[in-house]
Amino acid sequence: MLGLVTLLGLLIYTEADFTPELITLHLVSYSSIGLMITTVLFMLWVAYENVNALLWVNTQASTPERRFSMWQFLLISILYLLSLLLMYLRHVGYIQSDIIRLNGYIILFLSTVAGFWGMRQREQVYGGLFSFRPTGAVLYLVFATMAFLSIGYAFATANDSLTRLYHDLIIYTHLAFGFGFLLYVMINFGRLLEQRLPVYKVVYEPQKFTLFSFFIVSMVLCVILVMRTQYRSYFHAQASYYSYIGDLYRASGNDMLAERFYEESDVYDNNNVKANYSLAAMYREGQQRNNEILKLQEAIDKRPNPKLYIRLANIYDEKQYFFEKMYVLQQGADKFPESAEIYNNLALLYAQTSVQDSTEYYFNLAQKFASDEDLVYSNRLAYYTRQAMLEPAKAVLEESRKGKYKTLRSNQSVLRQLLGMDPQSKEEFAPDSLQAIEDFALFYNQTISRLNQGDTSRLKAIDTYLASPGNQIFSSDLLYLKGLVHHYNGLPQQGRNTVENLALQMETQSGYYYNALGQWMLEEENYSAAAAYFKQAKDRGYQPAYLAEGYAQALAHQPEAAIAALEEVGFTENEAAVAVAQHLVSLLQKDVPAVLAESSDKDKVQYLLAYLPTLTLEQVSALVNAVQEKDLKRRALVARVDYLLDNKRLKAAYSAIKEASDQLRPEDELRSKLNLQQLRLWLYTEQYDVLLNRLDKLYLTERDKRHSLYFKARVAEVKGRKEEAATRYEQAMKMLIYDEETILAAAEFFNKYKPEEEKAYNILLNGITYNPFAAKLQQAYALESLDQGLYSYAERATETLQNLLTAAEYSTFIQKFDQKRQEIEARAENWQL
Repeated sequence: MLGLVTLLGLLIYTEADFTPELITLHLVSYSSIGLMITTVLFMLWVAYENVNALLWVNTQASTPERRFSMWQFLLISILYLLSLLLMYLRHVGYIQSDIIRLNGYIILFLSTVAGFWGMRQREQVYGGLFSFRPTGAVLYLVFATMAFLSIGYAFATANDSLTRLYHDLIIYTHLAFGFGFLLYVMINFGRLLEQRLPVYKVVYEPQKFTLFSFFIVSMVLCVILVMRTQYRSYFHAQASYYSYIGDLYRASGNDMLAERFYEESDVYDNNNVKANYSLAAMYREGQQRNNEILKLQEAIDKRPNPKLYIRLANIYDEKQYFFEKMYVLQQGADKFPESAEIYNNLALLYAQTSVQDSTEYYFNLAQKFASDEDLVYSNRLAYYTRQAMLEPAKAVLEESRKGKYKTLRSNQSVLRQLLGMDPQSKEEFAPDSLQAIEDFALFYNQTISRLNQGDTSRLKAIDTYLASPGNQIFSSDLLYLKGLVHHYNGLPQQGRNTVENLALQMETQSGYYYNALGQWMLEEENYSAAAAYFKQAKDRGYQPAYLAEGYAQALAHQPEAAIAALEEVGFTENEAAVAVAQHLVSLLQKDVPAVLAESSDKDKVQYLLAYLPTLTLEQVSALVNAVQEKDLKRRALVARVDYLLDNKRLKAAYSAIKEASDQLRPEDELRSKLNLQQLRLWLYTEQYDVLLNRLDKLYLTERDKRHSLYFKARVAEVKGRKEEAATRYEQAMKMLIYDEETILAAAEFFNKYKPEEEKAYNILLNGITYNPFAAKLQQAYALESLDQGLYSYAERATETLQNLLTAAEYSTFIQKFDQKRQEIEARAENWQL
């Protein structure tokens, strides 16, 4: 038989034109009738075994004194049969409430276990045909396996018509055959039971009422029970069969036939969940909203369950249907008062409103009845985070720290990052592939939580995911994540290139990506570059970039350009943004005395930052001294140090740093910036030993720690350690490509010590490529291009400088440029002579 089945299987699977999955579905669907018959036969086989097991329990003791009496056997058997009778009456509608909460499948499982023992016990009945070992045992196990696989497949495919059929037949068969077997035992062995003899040993040796008679009587009773239900079992069998065929045709892509078979299933078992739920899904795909709602409502009327209520409620996913959705979920909560899923959906519904009490109430109910609290924790964490309810969020974060649910871990990563907490070490998540959205979200959020730590190990996983065709839906997000990892973990040039390419590929989202690049440039204090990116974002319709461009121009000390950009904010029709822009325009149009007399502390600091290079020292000091609010005062003090260092007033810078240091916090971004200014001051005043001794002791943020490479390179250069200096400069170039001072120092070093390698030219080229608005870099690049004989590139750089320098500054540079060009041409002529 095994050989025949194998041969037939090979023929079918090799010769058929369908996929193996579809072939299997064909075989399973069209054989479902045979499996139903097998399952029913097995139910008949074991239907009386529970009563037989009760007989064994009552009469198996070794001595009569320890055996139970006939009345005890009768009592427990009648209680068992009475329970089945009440379940039957509940099924036919005579009783409305569940008086007895027994599960028919548990009854079948118990009778199956008892039946294996009973199969061996009645070997004397069938022993003439075959023995129990192995034929009887194998035959029994084969039927049991087929029956339970059929039942399991019905549950796996949510075929409620078939699960209801099986449950009903378990009750009918066990009630009829259980009563028949009790009658058989009492007629044949009643007196023996009264004498407390081991009746179980002779139960298959009847004297009056034969086994055949017992089977006929039981079968007649079973048929009567089925007839009393108006042949409901037959209709359920037909409905379940058509549902299976509907699944087959839907899987094969033939929706027309699938819909027809589901409708046929609905005819035989009106409003059954399987058919109506499947039809609702098909109507959703066809955007037939009313039909979908109708089918789900019909399924709820027939056999309500929490999932149906939630599915129906989620159809009302727009704001104008808030009350319809609430009504459906409230109905479900009334019907299933212990459904954590319904309460969770009610909490999420109220989370869209300002009614926090109701949201909290339903979250508490969901958590009370949930078998797995991680789902509720995840939703609570998301809700508290969005509402900026930090204390409840921290409490849930602590309660759920051992959770395994992926979405919960993803939300935990987001919240820990927002709170400035370190990521949990156990949170490492980098699967071989991104199978689902929750996998991607967890990987994405955990990667973001590890930015600014110099860790680029996740780039390998990102590249693997990008190379997988199955992850195309996440490709743009993965590329952006790759850019984030590059930018924040020490490879800013690669990060910018990645996101710029992404912006070119994703035209519809390019405004968002250019805006992100603008934000990165703000972080690096490359304000002109930031303004250029914000303008590109603005030109592509990204409205937040309008106001951002104005601020970037102001920080780039271009107040006129800032005013022009801010005046365009009105096109956004965002009242709040327009009000901020108008206020800033008014501020930038004032002079210093007016700002000192009329403006707030915040406005004074903004004015100071916008006009810093053009102010006199007296004006800077007046603005700084006029600021009273502590945090703003700290910002102003640090800005004054920048002013003094840029103007080489080093002695005054010492005093300004000391004054600022006394007022700043021990560890924050301003303290880190002030410490960098202190290091620059020691470098400018040639206090190299002090610089090296204090470099690793001063507080610096993770981002600012990268500047230590530049300081170590400069000290090594001064000390004559050329190889060390070259190595340090090369390391600094990867991490500090945005820092003008670092680029210029590295180019000067390599130009001085390794002119033959064209290293200086490449450094300056990378510098202006990354930051084309840095005037000093463009000047150095133009002069270096002359040295390399690249006159056209040098001319192009001078054209760029015309827009970056004032007329006086440009004129001075052009004189220097022309003089150097003449010197180079003269050297070339002398060499030719």
